[in-house]
Amino acid sequence: MIDIVLCASGSDEVRIVHDLAPTGSRARVVRRCADLAETRGAAAAGIGDVVVIDLTVRGLDRDAIADLLRTGAAVVGLRPDSAALGRTDLGLRHVVDSSAPVEEILTAVEAAIGEDEEEVDAWTQDPPADPSDDEPRGRILVVWGPAGAPGRSTVAVNLAAEAAAAGTETVLVDADTYAPSLAQMLGVLEEAPGLVAACRASARDTLDARTLAGLLPSLGPGLRLLTGIGVAARWAEVRPSGLDGVWSALRRRGGLVIVDVAANLEEDEELSYDTSAPQRNGAALSALQAADQVLAVVDAEPVGITRLIRERERLEELGVSDLAVLVNRTTSLIPAQRLEELLAGRMPLASLHALPEDSAACHRAAWDGALLAESAPRSPLRRALKELACSPLVQGAPARVAG
Repeated sequence: MIDIVLCASGSDEVRIVHDLAPTGSRARVVRRCADLAETRGAAAAGIGDVVVIDLTVRGLDRDAIADLLRTGAAVVGLRPDSAALGRTDLGLRHVVDSSAPVEEILTAVEAAIGEDEEEVDAWTQDPPADPSDDEPRGRILVVWGPAGAPGRSTVAVNLAAEAAAAGTETVLVDADTYAPSLAQMLGVLEEAPGLVAACRASARDTLDARTLAGLLPSLGPGLRLLTGIGVAARWAEVRPSGLDGVWSALRRRGGLVIVDVAANLEEDEELSYDTSAPQRNGAALSALQAADQVLAVVDAEPVGITRLIRERERLEELGVSDLAVLVNRTTSLIPAQRLEELLAGRMPLASLHALPEDSAACHRAAWDGALLAESAPRSPLRRALKELACSPLVQGAPARVAG
């Protein structure tokens, strides 16, 4: 006997319960839930084997479905008239029309329960398909660095601007959940929490090309910005499952995506919860795992370099093997060759690039809310970032330079 937790609209609920009532049915409804909160509570208590839920229930999104699946219950969606609703199936594998005969619903229920455990563990909602050669595929570049303010945001902002000036359509993303700052650095007066809105749309399966374009204000030719969370206290609204959809949408858009993330890479939040927990570091972890290239920005001083070396194992756990290191604030006292020898002997490196010290130009740009190209075009740091932006390391292909 299959135990069903049912959360459906009034008429559908009555019909399904009535049709399952006769003695001898191979399934029964053990809980009729009025809303999503009651459904999640029943699943967490282990009451049913499968959750049959209307896809129009208020608050239902990919995060909620993921939480239901984590309880060990299978999930089957009841889909009303999709043409009228304009909604998708939220990545569910088993979905039937809410007006379908109860036999058809039972067939979907049995299919959901009968899946192999290994197959369920490996399943992700709507796994991305391999794009064809004709489809645009964006390149995601993540700017990360150990704690200590090594200049991650400064590098990300100016690298994105130089890549756009070189002729590459570029999107700059502020995914720092501790100290978001890109909008202020760029002089954006009306900052909206674009990353939060994108994650919400992704969770509801409404992050299409048009919605995404509305969240990417233009900063100049070829350069757009996806603003951060604004107030740091809103970090809990950025869920990794929603971010995974954001990265997929940006990749489908094409061009170059440069993401600025925070330093912390721990997952300690999960140790304090018996159920799914919000992860403040989840944004950085999700971005690093989705990245085509990771740039590690480190200060040219012993403490920063030591912190980078100590993060080697954690980066490898996240699948970051092709690491490019940008040593920031270098001077003539510390040759780049010596730094490369020091790091190469302790961790695998794809490449190492030295960025010269130019604090005066950075301070002037920060106070003006401007780019280095605007406030200090002849700065040696600006020239180094311009050269890096046109390199295959950033472009992922022979560099395209504007005529």
